[in-house]
Amino acid sequence: MKNVFLVSDLGAVEKINGVRFSKELDNKNKLIDNLKNSLKKQNKILFFASDPDGYEKTDTYSKLIFESLNKSGFTFKEYKVVDHRYSDILEEDIKTADLVFLSGGYTPLEMVYYEEIKLRDLLKNYEGVIVGQSAGAINLASTVVYTLEYEEELSKFNMTYKGLDKTNINIEPHFTLEPKDTKIREMLLDITEKYPLYALCDGSYIHIIDNKNTLYGEAYYIDKKDIKKICSDKESIEVKEE
Repeated sequence: MKNVFLVSDLGAVEKINGVRFSKELDNKNKLIDNLKNSLKKQNKILFFASDPDGYEKTDTYSKLIFESLNKSGFTFKEYKVVDHRYSDILEEDIKTADLVFLSGGYTPLEMVYYEEIKLRDLLKNYEGVIVGQSAGAINLASTVVYTLEYEEELSKFNMTYKGLDKTNINIEPHFTLEPKDTKIREMLLDITEKYPLYALCDGSYIHIIDNKNTLYGEAYYIDKKDIKKICSDKESIEVKEE
């Protein structure tokens, strides 16, 4: 059984006076409820780093995510972080993990690490819950559509590449109607001439259970440069894989 969450932003962290703190997850779009209902057990969580060598950042964010889940009523007994310090048997840990968490970060570089550890093959028959946040959610697609964060990336990375093959849905996380960068927005719209995207606002997500895909919260569908609002906060709709 496939049970996957494509999340724009889990909402686990808040910044106060420049300092990051963990906080309880917002359940306005039933994220806590759906995650709890999906978990058969809460014994082990695996946190996959986006940068396998960025130890300080990984330690900070994994700790905040773990604290936030605890504040939201999740009671995992074992917490593990997977990066270049990890020395256990990954195949065994994945088999016994109840939740695999793929963190946000720099999308194409994260996928380089996933290829290194052969995560696609390791997740092929995984029957637990997968939560991908931002870059982690993008990389769960069969064919990743990477919408550049910076214009200079055009010469460094392909716009599409093979992902983790858990869904045919492509998302654009952290979406706002008013773009922060008009050139980046133009490139995003150009991509949708060929690849339609579900643009998720923070707090929104798509929950995939086998072949049923439910979108929760504010989101837009972008196809051939046309941006159409398809869902609002506290609402949900069924969506199709492309």
